Amino acid sequence: MKLNFVPRVGIFTSIHVAQTALHFVQFVLSYLLMLIFMTYNVWLCLGVAFGVTVGYFFFGWQRQTVHDTTEHCH
Repeated sequence: MKLNFVPRVGIFTSIHVAQTALHFVQFVLSYLLMLIFMTYNVWLCLGVAFGVTVGYFFFGWQRQTVHDTTEHCH
């Protein structure tokens, strides 16, 4: 007997809840970085710019081969 696996589709799935939590974290961090940059303190602005550059260097080096049309960032 062959059983077919049908994934659960719904708003309260664990994957959707995890993605929602990660989206919230990304949203809060981006607004906090914007507020830090808008203080116009040169050292804080340089620190944010340097942090973004280093983060991209380490985590942005591998490009996705498939473009996700549901992703709205970059």
